[in-house]
Amino acid sequence: MVFSASFAQGRLGYEQPYYFIAKQVQWSVLGIAALLIAMRIDYRIWERFSIPLMGLGLISLIAVIAIGKETYGSARFLFGSSIQPSEPTKIIIIIYIATWLASKGERIRDVRVGLLPFSVLLGAVTVLIVTQPDISTALLIVITASIMFFIAGAELRQLVLVGLGTAATFGLAIRYNGYARARIERYVMSIRNPLESAEWQSAQSARAIINGGPLGVGVGNSAAKYPGYLPLSWSDNIFAIIGEELGLLGALLVILLFAVLAYRGLRIALNAPDNFGMLLATGITALLILQAVLNAAVVVAVAPPTGITLPFISYGGSSLLTALGAIGIMLNISKQIRPGITAPAARGKLAYASFDFGWRKRRTRLSGASGSRTVGTRRGQSANHRRASAGRAGRTRSRA
Repeated sequence: MVFSASFAQGRLGYEQPYYFIAKQVQWSVLGIAALLIAMRIDYRIWERFSIPLMGLGLISLIAVIAIGKETYGSARFLFGSSIQPSEPTKIIIIIYIATWLASKGERIRDVRVGLLPFSVLLGAVTVLIVTQPDISTALLIVITASIMFFIAGAELRQLVLVGLGTAATFGLAIRYNGYARARIERYVMSIRNPLESAEWQSAQSARAIINGGPLGVGVGNSAAKYPGYLPLSWSDNIFAIIGEELGLLGALLVILLFAVLAYRGLRIALNAPDNFGMLLATGITALLILQAVLNAAVVVAVAPPTGITLPFISYGGSSLLTALGAIGIMLNISKQIRPGITAPAARGKLAYASFDFGWRKRRTRLSGASGSRTVGTRRGQSANHRRASAGRAGRTRSRA
């Protein structure tokens, strides 16, 4: 699909139709190598080096602001257009947050220990990314971190406060950034009829999806990929090319593949050997799925254009390398799962808080894990009660 979406631009802009696909193949080889290496590294090592990694990520974000190259209204790249530091930094932030949350345990519900430090940490990272400006990536990181915070045991009211603070931050960023504000205004005006939208990208992607119909026009036959029609058809808008060339069935197949990825990722998280592995797998899965959902939402004009790539499919070296490396980490967590050992037994005492909305019956967030622990506890208490009763009966008979 990258070749189909890019050969026209490669032929006209670079005088070689294989320009984009050749680069993508190179990055694919590096990405597969990163996957294999990450799969062989014990995931607990990332917990040990989370602080140096976080420092490196913050330095790279600051470097983008200082010396980054501006492309399409924002400065997101270093070394020309080769490296986008915000891509690997997303995984680094997930590793750091997973380490931080796992170390807090039940104290995460204490505002001074949980909410305040979490908000400061997330706010600092968000400001650095929004300054580029890369609002879509900042939004993905905030939502993913909030999901991890919730899984770790944060109370619902804490999440409400995080949401209010996030909304206020992004509102101010959009208001005082002309590039972001213009895109939002054009999007709001186009909600009723994307085909007549002043946002050229939304209108062209909607036309491409409609043109595809149920079965598509065939691979290589898309009209939207030619210069002057859909911008960045090989990258940000490749889902529109899939919809036009492969039709509704092809688009649904892509969605199905991401649904399978979500299922496998959450299964790995549920059965992870320890709390850090569980939070790390949850964060990686949430990030990849949310990114795919946001990319598809932009193409069908449900969300304003964001510049977010479709994981594993869009052209882009940093994105592909980061996504495949993250999958390697997930595979290593999966390798550490011991058959026949339940997640609570492997992790020990689960330190995560329960739902508490004022009801008498409270349920833990990991119902399967907590349920098995509760059943095991009750069985153990029943067995102890039977043994104690048998002992008292034996002593009674002896005295008789």
